Amino acid sequence: MYKSFTGWVKSGVWVKLASTKKPQPKNHVLTMPKKIKKTRKSKKECRRKIKKIGITTNCLSSQAGLAPFVNFINGTGICDELAQVFKDLRKSKKGIELEEAFLQLVLFFADGRESSLNTFDTLKENEAWQKLLGCEVALGTAALKRILHKAYTVDVEMIRPLIRRVFLSALKAKNPNKVILFLDSSVYDNDGAKCRAGVKCTYKKKEGYHPINLIWDGMYIDTYFQSGHCSTNHDGVAIEMLQEIVPMIRENLGEDIQVIVRMDGGYYDQKIFAACDALKINFICAGKRYSDHKIHANTKLENFDGVYRKKACTWHYLTFQERRKSWPKEMAYRALFLRPTEENGEALLGLESRIILTNLDVKSCSDQEIIDYDHSRGANELTHRAAKDFASERMPCLDFHANSLWYSMGIVSFNLFQIFKRNIAGFSWNCYPTTVRRKLFDLAGKIINKGRSLTLKITPWKMRELKFDQIWEKSLTPWVLPVL
Repeated sequence: MYKSFTGWVKSGVWVKLASTKKPQPKNHVLTMPKKIKKTRKSKKECRRKIKKIGITTNCLSSQAGLAPFVNFINGTGICDELAQVFKDLRKSKKGIELEEAFLQLVLFFADGRESSLNTFDTLKENEAWQKLLGCEVALGTAALKRILHKAYTVDVEMIRPLIRRVFLSALKAKNPNKVILFLDSSVYDNDGAKCRAGVKCTYKKKEGYHPINLIWDGMYIDTYFQSGHCSTNHDGVAIEMLQEIVPMIRENLGEDIQVIVRMDGGYYDQKIFAACDALKINFICAGKRYSDHKIHANTKLENFDGVYRKKACTWHYLTFQERRKSWPKEMAYRALFLRPTEENGEALLGLESRIILTNLDVKSCSDQEIIDYDHSRGANELTHRAAKDFASERMPCLDFHANSLWYSMGIVSFNLFQIFKRNIAGFSWNCYPTTVRRKLFDLAGKIINKGRSLTLKITPWKMRELKFDQIWEKSLTPWVLPVL
């Protein structure tokens, strides 16, 4: 007999020994050991995790939402016109066509992911990017630099009429009963880049550029790129803008259309006021405080003409006639002296008062409305902020003319984006560019080449959420730019 772990062997027969374990109750339920249960759960989870990576030959894009915008740009014909205006920038027939170069530049600004010129070399390797744009040759960094650095050979100001035409197309589409313009300048901070031509100290004590802008409804009507040390009305540019734009507005909307220009203190200039009077348009200007205005500052609150309240703030105001000694006698304008007196229920003391100058009479516009117009200037400051998200605040080149062309193309792209955002994609007018890019442009898609045509496919829920099919159909309708 041989002893075993499980029994005795006797005559070749296994005899099972009695178990040494304690007997279990009849109603006892055997449970799975925790260790085994955990192991089974982890295996199930592991099946859902990515363990390998590979390469697909499918043409995929993370910017599929740009496709309708490409349709819209092509429908305007603006890239063809830009190529015709700046045809001297391309001396050789080799390389990329100017129309395709400008299209890729406009789309680069609209996409807004990068601001470096080196990004174009990365895009050149992106097959999906080329197919989205419908371009045979991708614009590389070297080719773009050659175009920009030839800007000194052409008049970059030739792009300004195109900017005005884009504005007029949006104006006719909206057809307002009143046109409110905003005359302002913006500072493009290039501090620390003194080697760039034109970078000078601005009125904000920062080294950079100081373009003059005319704005309507979140769009640039006209713009003039200039050095940082130039004033807000350098060389009469602001007056020139008004003299050219106002007749265009009246030609498209009628001679009786009311035009109001809002300005800040930098345009408190007799010549600008006289130009507005000559054009028969109205202006509202945040005036400067002179020494003789102290009599208004010392006036007791009970002697003020009225009170203006907005949200949690309160202002008291006085009305008077303003005429500087150097002005002609006929140039006497209505003025309002504003003193902030309360904020969030607390009295304000020692804050600087404000003066508003206008040629609007009391019958056509009340004191309260004048103050409303002046306070709404802050909304137009957002236009500058949004535009800097396109052309980038820091210029890429050392040459002034090259930076001027870069800036102007950024403004063109911004205006086209604003029209597309409102009229084609259905976003609100005050929607920031980042929101449109995140919701629409940054869209995953698959580009299929079949039957000698390209097809863009996106997920069903994105098609429903964005109403992408409707946006696509609207983008196919040509957006015609009026002829000046």
